Amino acid sequence: MQNVETAIMNMRKFQSLMSDDFEKAKEFARADLSQFSMRTLFRTSVTYLEGVTYQLRLVCLAASEDIPGVFTSKQILELKQVKPDKNGDTTEKVHFQKLRPSIVLTFSMFAKMHTIEFKPDTDDHRYGSLKEFMDVRHSLMHPKSLDDLEINSKKNKAGIEAVSWFNENLKALFRACELAEKEVRV
Repeated sequence: MQNVETAIMNMRKFQSLMSDDFEKAKEFARADLSQFSMRTLFRTSVTYLEGVTYQLRLVCLAASEDIPGVFTSKQILELKQVKPDKNGDTTEKVHFQKLRPSIVLTFSMFAKMHTIEFKPDTDDHRYGSLKEFMDVRHSLMHPKSLDDLEINSKKNKAGIEAVSWFNENLKALFRACELAEKEVRV
């Protein structure tokens, strides 16, 4: 496992790369209002949200090794996305979380690593758009009909709202963590 500093550096590089990809996909979609450009934007958006969330998890897992006791055993299993088997044995089964609960968990664990509490704004209507956003993602990745491949205005709105909600809450998380670090240094 990597240490926290390396994990943070990798997470920042990943976030920067995916932010650039997202911005380029947005520009492409604005310049070329085709279904191809809209699907490209949507796929890039999904990769951005899922990837950054996973990178934050890796930072938390690195912290669990560098800072013993920062997370409980249960929290470490949640971050690893594994569960003990039905008998409670130590063998673990992969248990992938859905994106919405994964973001909430990961943001709160990242904050805990900085000794603060943080809860993303799940009362914001845009948080609800994440479910539709993931439904559209599923349809794009596993299409059953031509309708699954069409990005209409409703699907596009869900994508815009989901990404804007994620970005605002990610920035708020980082600001809260930076403030906590400044207070510790003072």
